[in-house]
Amino acid sequence: MNRIVAHVDMNSFFVSCERLVDPSLDGKPVVVGGNRGERGVVASASYEARKYGIKSGMPLLTAERLCPKALFVPGHHQLYGKYSRKVYVLLRRVAPVVEYASIDEFYLDFTGCEALYGNDLWAMARKVRDSVFERTRLSCTVAVASNKYVAKIAGKTVKPDPATLGRKAGENAGVVVVPAGGGQAFLAGLPIERLHGAGEKTQPRLAEMRICKIGDILPIPLARLQKAFGPSAGQWLYEAARGMDESAVEPYHLSKSVGHETTFGKDTDNLEQIHQTLAWLSEKSCYRLRRLGKKARTVTLKLRYDDFQTVTRARTLPETNDDATVMKAAYGLFKESHLRKRKIRLLGVSLSKFEKGEAESPWLFPEMGSGKKESLFKSVDAIKRKYGFHKLEKAASLEAGEKSREKKSGMSSFQKHKTR
Repeated sequence: MNRIVAHVDMNSFFVSCERLVDPSLDGKPVVVGGNRGERGVVASASYEARKYGIKSGMPLLTAERLCPKALFVPGHHQLYGKYSRKVYVLLRRVAPVVEYASIDEFYLDFTGCEALYGNDLWAMARKVRDSVFERTRLSCTVAVASNKYVAKIAGKTVKPDPATLGRKAGENAGVVVVPAGGGQAFLAGLPIERLHGAGEKTQPRLAEMRICKIGDILPIPLARLQKAFGPSAGQWLYEAARGMDESAVEPYHLSKSVGHETTFGKDTDNLEQIHQTLAWLSEKSCYRLRRLGKKARTVTLKLRYDDFQTVTRARTLPETNDDATVMKAAYGLFKESHLRKRKIRLLGVSLSKFEKGEAESPWLFPEMGSGKKESLFKSVDAIKRKYGFHKLEKAASLEAGEKSREKKSGMSSFQKHKTR
């Protein structure tokens, strides 16, 4: 039996959610990620904004220079989570197996269900697209193929084109079907940049080999690919170019890491501010980890200087989801990593290598037994869930948390806050 996998990707998701609550943003260049003039990066851009070259991950100040008339929105992640869950619940009604791949991306397994759609896979794709729009007023692209990898790449080929915005969409706008056995042929004509998973290091090396299209990889023997890219990467390129993928659609997908990062409003070398920020990032990361019912064994620090050089360092610990333990590790990593006499632009803390269960590390009181610690964790987290994370923060991270909220509201800088 041939597998039937659909990839559903929401179109400019954050912008689309913002437009639902503020219709005045419709048809205008919109940038989500921060207020005009702020530091930080673009989280999402409308298709109208992309006409000017604005894209995700770009500094907000660069986006402003490219399109001075763009409308800047700080972002409302609770809103995006709300609509993401709505889409997920809807998709579970139309497909037997749904994988929540990310906040705006889903995989559906329709294997064995084609008769329900009259054996018409195009009709099935349109049904998914139309159902999402009718229930949420959000648009998406739907790609159907024999596996997840081909479906994901195929979906990018039917994304809205900024150059054609405003033109009447056809019946199959935003949907594509790659027939069974046709994955290799479909991929062959696409530019090599479409090869999902070929990163910044691989792409230049492919260009050096004069590989312009995915199909250019097909004549190259596996041994030569492995010699050029290494055994693992060479094997992956050989299989990816042929659209080979046996990975299953996982109904309960768990993130492999949780974490937070923040870009300072002004580059800083203030150690007090840095310490408070690391405490705040550690507390937020541990809160998310406890909500998953997990503890982690690896703490990773991300540090970006004012010249955009980025350093990441990791440390393995006994499994924990304790704020103080993670904060101590994060600050230790910072002291080991901060070797340049330059100011810092961004800090991030993430946790990975998950284990199931409660942490046994100390929290506020070293003499507290594990049962009491667990009860205290649950009480504190319950307050945060009900009233908001910022309603109960540790003193060490309180000022950094306030600074982050001021940044989102366009208020004063850290130094101004210190003088109040």
